[in-house]
Amino acid sequence: MNNRNVVLLILDTVSAKALKMYGGTALMPNLEHLSHNGTQYNMAIAPSTYTLPSHLSIFLGKRVRAIGGMKISWMKSSDRMTDPFMKKGRYMNGEITIAQMMEYFGYKSALFSNNPFVSAPTGLADGFSYVDNIFIDEKLKSNKLWIKAILHLIQSDLTRKSLIRLACEVSRLVPENRLDSTYLWLRKVLNRYFSREYGYYGLDCGADRTNKVLDRYLKTRADTKNFIVINYMEGHEGYPTNLVTDSYIEQDKWMHMVGWASQEELNAIRRAYAKRLEYLDFEIGKTLGVLKSNGILEDASVIITSDHGQAFMEHGQMFHNVFPYNEISMVPLVIAEFKYERQIRYKESKDGPFSLTNLNSMIAGRAISAGSPVFSDHTGITEVWDAYLLRLLRQRSRNADSIYRKKLELDMPATAIFRNSYKLIHYYGARKDEMYDMRSDICESDNIIDRKREIAHALLAQNGTQRR
Repeated sequence: MNNRNVVLLILDTVSAKALKMYGGTALMPNLEHLSHNGTQYNMAIAPSTYTLPSHLSIFLGKRVRAIGGMKISWMKSSDRMTDPFMKKGRYMNGEITIAQMMEYFGYKSALFSNNPFVSAPTGLADGFSYVDNIFIDEKLKSNKLWIKAILHLIQSDLTRKSLIRLACEVSRLVPENRLDSTYLWLRKVLNRYFSREYGYYGLDCGADRTNKVLDRYLKTRADTKNFIVINYMEGHEGYPTNLVTDSYIEQDKWMHMVGWASQEELNAIRRAYAKRLEYLDFEIGKTLGVLKSNGILEDASVIITSDHGQAFMEHGQMFHNVFPYNEISMVPLVIAEFKYERQIRYKESKDGPFSLTNLNSMIAGRAISAGSPVFSDHTGITEVWDAYLLRLLRQRSRNADSIYRKKLELDMPATAIFRNSYKLIHYYGARKDEMYDMRSDICESDNIIDRKREIAHALLAQNGTQRR
């Protein structure tokens, strides 16, 4: 891209299938307007199933499975490196990032992040000249003193394990016939408290504040070339279900996946998700206004996408960091070109699979290989902070055992391989592979692998995997 300014908006946790412009129900008129006059990719594929590896892939221009440190099994390593925001891990390993390349080309780079993963502690801010992280700068600092004390304590692996063992010993005071219900009750209490503490019940998750900071930042950058990356978290769970129902709605993904939540609760979460997306679109309109008022849209490319989608029990999965079915792997991607503060009007629709990993080459002005297979890698779950506790409790609690088994099931690495109209989901374990024809089965309801074995083998060869 040879524009004076390049802006990349990453709408965290937005599934293409949720948006009206992709056949869903959520209205995002500002995004739709950009799409109507620009380029819309109808099969944009996220590199992975959660924030950290997807951003790494975009920032480095590498497939997730080729990035060091991404193959770790968090369940097997759950006794370490599992503090609440994984701040112990750094994943760039000194590699050249898109921010560093843009700086080399004469751009000033800035990262505005509302996500704890997209931050300096994980290394994802490496290469950016300016970094603003609302979660770390405001939410963590605003924690109550006793919460800060607990977070500090559990940074130590030894302390965390000791506290868990103490909790298990105390649990022996609970009568065996009440342990199951007590465990479930405590889990719900903790979830409800966390929901209140971290603002689940509001529409805004930092976008309004980010737009204000962006405005202040740009007022000092009028005469420079700008590369700006913004991560907005409004699409991420938990959702303001208080806006759609008077009842408290449990948003623990594991409770949904083991069957402890009702269809009515699930429908309420979906409606609350749509509310967030509609609010996010309003903030996107404000972002465009900030960019325009500061002269950025005199000559700019604006790219809007997401790092992964979101599941609502399609294929028995809830939220994200689960197997890469389309509700997780297919995301919106719109590119709009601006000159003299007006969007250049051309309507272009691209239908083939396109990997967000290629945004790195696109932004840097390098050629993209046409016809190559597209990958979306699931590296295993990272929500394993309670794995040690579950292992200790599972022999005495069926509820704890159910959640632990579900976590083990989803911890299996998997890769979705897209080529032309076919999609193969290959599992690196005992689960059987699946294949779907995207032309006629975008919902992935008809597994055709037994009828198309030769095509499946060809896709596996593209992945570098032996037949099985």
